[in-house]
Amino acid sequence: MTKDPDSTVRIEFIKDDDYRLVPVTGAWGGISPQREVIVDFYVDRRSNPTSVEIETDQGKSKELSRIPDPQPIHRHVSFGVAMRPDIARSIGEFLIENADKALEGSES
Repeated sequence: MTKDPDSTVRIEFIKDDDYRLVPVTGAWGGISPQREVIVDFYVDRRSNPTSVEIETDQGKSKELSRIPDPQPIHRHVSFGVAMRPDIARSIGEFLIENADKALEGSES
């Protein structure tokens, strides 16, 4: 049986010059009026203090004060995506499948 040459597609991956790997701790979104799935990805982190007072003694340091205390949490929204529902479902299945594989590997 001969293989149809049109049944095989070669895909080459090319990264944009501004490609970057972005850490994500969560996502927020919903459905647009055009019925697209909108998702913003973010990272939560504590903000840096305005100032810190430190006492040093023989190479050891001790924090005396921090302003403000406590620091608020900042939610930095890195990027958002808009996609058709079928694409969102496909990406969701891909993420679940790979998360399951990663979790299985962490248990050994």
